Amino acid sequence: MLLVALAGGTPAAAERAPDTLTVARCVALARSAAPEVRARRADRQAARLDSLAAQRNRRPGFAVLGDVFVAPSGFYDPVVTDLGSYALKLGMETPLLDAGARRRGREQASLAAAVALAELEGAGRDAGVRAAAVALGLLRQRELEDADRQTLAWLERLGVLVDAAVRSGTRDRADATRVQLERDAVGADLLTVDAVREALARELAELTGGATRDAVVVPGTDSGADAPPEEADSLALVAAVARSPEVRAARFAEAGERLALDEARRWNGLRVGLALDAGLNGADLTRAVPEEFALTHPGATFADRLRRDLGASLTLEFRRPVLDAAAKPTIGARQAAVEAAASRTTAVTVQRQRAIADLLGRWRAAAGRLELAQASLARAEDHLLRLRSLYAGGASSLLELLDARRQVDDARARLADARLEVRAAHWEGALQR
Repeated sequence: MLLVALAGGTPAAAERAPDTLTVARCVALARSAAPEVRARRADRQAARLDSLAAQRNRRPGFAVLGDVFVAPSGFYDPVVTDLGSYALKLGMETPLLDAGARRRGREQASLAAAVALAELEGAGRDAGVRAAAVALGLLRQRELEDADRQTLAWLERLGVLVDAAVRSGTRDRADATRVQLERDAVGADLLTVDAVREALARELAELTGGATRDAVVVPGTDSGADAPPEEADSLALVAAVARSPEVRAARFAEAGERLALDEARRWNGLRVGLALDAGLNGADLTRAVPEEFALTHPGATFADRLRRDLGASLTLEFRRPVLDAAAKPTIGARQAAVEAAASRTTAVTVQRQRAIADLLGRWRAAAGRLELAQASLARAEDHLLRLRSLYAGGASSLLELLDARRQVDDARARLADARLEVRAAHWEGALQR
């Protein structure tokens, strides 16, 4: 190492290899760092703090109250103005009866926080599903790229043989041209695969907050990812419908409409409020000791005047509307809103049930296609080996050999597609529970 350092070189083996991330790690990163997840997390924090503030509406409110009004003698009617006034008090207000307004406020805030939590969970689930699909898509593109490079190498070897045969006169020049055209087509496919792979890599980096920008996605060690859904998977997914974020959010929205209906029904309820205050309150700011106080208390000082102005008061207010023409249609409107919310809850539940049934159907079909694709690839490869031997012996044409090669490529593509679909369904099922 010292000699290498003195020579100013760095061994190739010491170069930092790119990080590797499994599909599971990509999913976990997206569920915590995707842009929509971060926004929903901030929404949930705001709703949680609003709920915390609403839970404290049982407590009385305190405030410092004060005012100063100056009206010198000779201005306005002294009986009306009292020659000015001042007040400096500590006040407290609390409702004694409010027709359930504070309770509804607390419940509405709690419902808003619950909706925000459900939306956060839904955003995390959706981001995870998309991250799994993109990561698996990257693996698929790598699989297609490897297959195209194998095909290209096979065509290169075939081209060498055909060129030699053309030079010896046993093959026509058209065969060499045909092989070159096949190489051009595979080269074009490689460019397309590379472009799609780069686009998927950019999307995955966005979903994971940039964590995968310089990383390589690897399949992981989940041996059951290629298997069809078992009975336990189906039961778990069906049972998870009622806990899904969409259904929970719909139920919370329905509960909010029921609170609005309760408010409309109790709009004309009795409301009683209590207000207490203590402090200073006096009149006549034209002199330090008011004239009438000085007459009744000779020798009184400003401190005596403040002690006279010191006191406390209590106010009890009540209100109950007697006739409100808008009450009946308001109640009718809220009842209709409750019915609409209940219908939406039912519809969302049915939609989630259908989505789960569709997922299980796609999962089973993809697993079946994967099994068929594996068998098809084995048969296509055997067929290619047989035709290559026949072609070498002159018992088969070049077109038949190239057609057998394309069948192998098609079988590999179908296998990659089926593997992507079954693994994506596996991850979606895992995240839907």
